[in-house]
Formats: sequence, C-alpha cells, structure tokens
Amino acid sequence: MATTPLQVIDSVVGLVCGHGVDQLVRLTAGGLNETYRVELAGAGPVVVRIARQPVPWFTDEAHIMAQARAVGVPTAEVLGVEHVEHDGELLSFSIQRLLPGRSLDELAGELPAEDLERLVVDGGELLARVHSLVPDRGVRHELQPPDGRSLARGERIVEQTLGPSAASVVERGAEFLRREQAARSAPSLVLAQGDWVPKHLLIDDGAIVGVIDWEFAGPASPAYDFAMWEVSAGDGLHDRSALLRLGYARVADPDAAAAGWVPAFVVAWALEVLGWRNPAWPERIWRCVDVIARYADA
Repeated sequence: MATTPLQVIDSVVGLVCGHGVDQLVRLTAGGLNETYRVELAGAGPVVVRIARQPVPWFTDEAHIMAQARAVGVPTAEVLGVEHVEHDGELLSFSIQRLLPGRSLDELAGELPAEDLERLVVDGGELLARVHSLVPDRGVRHELQPPDGRSLARGERIVEQTLGPSAASVVERGAEFLRREQAARSAPSLVLAQGDWVPKHLLIDDGAIVGVIDWEFAGPASPAYDFAMWEVSAGDGLHDRSALLRLGYARVADPDAAAAGWVPAFVVAWALEVLGWRNPAWPERIWRCVDVIARYADA
C-alpha cells in the first residue's frame, strides 16, 4: 500500500486540528485505507484515515456516525474531512477523535468465554439500533447477479487453494443466489453499517465503547450486516451469529428484520470475497466455501 508523505499529513492535520503532527503511528498493515494514530503537538491524539479513490471519499460518514450516536451507538466524533491532490492522485482524509480500547477481534482469544459471549450479545443490540435508522445517504448495498468473470476467478482461486471438489461449490453458490433472487421480492432497506465485524467493535473496561469504520454504511437489508458477521467475523466468532441475534432481539425481531434474506447475502458476500483480484488468505477462502456449501446444498 502507498504511504502518504508526512508533510502532506501534517498539512491536513494542521488545517483541521490547528496543531501539527508530533508523532505518527500506523495502525493498519493492509485494508483499503491508510490509518494512523496521530499525537498532536499540544493536544490529544486523533485517528487519521486516508483513502485513495477516484471520487471524494468519507463524504457521508460523519453524518451517518452522528445518526448512530443519536440512538445510542458509540461512534467517534469526526473533526474534519478534507480532499487534496498529491502527485496527480486524489487523497481523502477523515480525522476523528481517538476512541479508547482494543478490538473485539484482537481480544477474542484472551477473554473468558462468558465475557466474549456477553460482548457479542451487546454488539447485536447495537446493530439493532443502527437498523432502526432510516437511511438518507451512504453506500447502497443490493444483491447483484453473479458476475461471470468474478465467478471464474473465484473458482480458479478455490481450486488452486483447496482442490477441484471445493471449486465446484462456487457455481452451486451462484445458482443458489439466482434462485433466491428470482423467488423473493426485494428486501426492505434500513441503515446498515456495512462492515459489522469484531475488528470494528472497540472494547474498554469490559464494554463496547466504540464502533468504527463507517465508510460503507448506507441503505441495505438488515440481512447484509448479519451476513458480513457470518462470513467475516473470524475464527471463534463467525459461528456466534445466534448470540448476535439474541442481543438484536432486545430491540427488534432479528428474523422479521432479515426476512429470510441472510442465506442469499451470505452466499453473495462469500462469492465476492472468493473473486477478489488480490486473493484472500487460505483460511478465509475455506470459510467462504464452507458457508456457501452450507446454504447452497441445504
């Protein structure tokens, strides 16, 4: 991933915060964006996220995060969003106050089982609060017919990683998705967070104190967020969807909200991951094949 020069970061941070960069620590080694913890000269720390997209990015995130805070979902305060040209490339900056804590993904192996389960249940309640909101902007997530080129790439990657028998699951998943789309009316839309997974839930002193990374939030079926968890939550957590639903039920009926669409969204997201141009790691490929087979062969 490209690295933005310090002088560019310092200039934008100074414009937004009124203080220069005293210390810069990179928080992510991969992903779509650069993310840094920035210690300000004479002020507290902030988080700086930098996206490289052909259009201005982070434009709706602050508004959506404020909506979520209004219904009891802890989100960071966005101090400013700026867009600058550098070396012929558009850089979008989102500068936010630093929230305390460590991610649930990071803590999962350290927590007692009862604490981990409680936090997943609490996460379900927060998700229901997000879904109580009516979306008025953001990234729209709809089921799309499987793309032939992406399917072929996914099948090839699975065959290379797991063997021919596993690769046959890709086409079965695509056929399952086509059947589901043909048999059902379009799902109702709510505000979806867009990437509801443990790495975006921050834990401090035994409680969820922050939900981060809202850049893909927008109108979607509630099933979309349930599917993201089931496919991408990671070992020890992706099979705890029942706990997520238990917490959701404190606010709303998860089955009524999802309206039977979870299997289709799970298969659609798993097929998308398998077809990535930069292949996922083997454990994630196996997880995608496993969930597709579970639903497509049911």
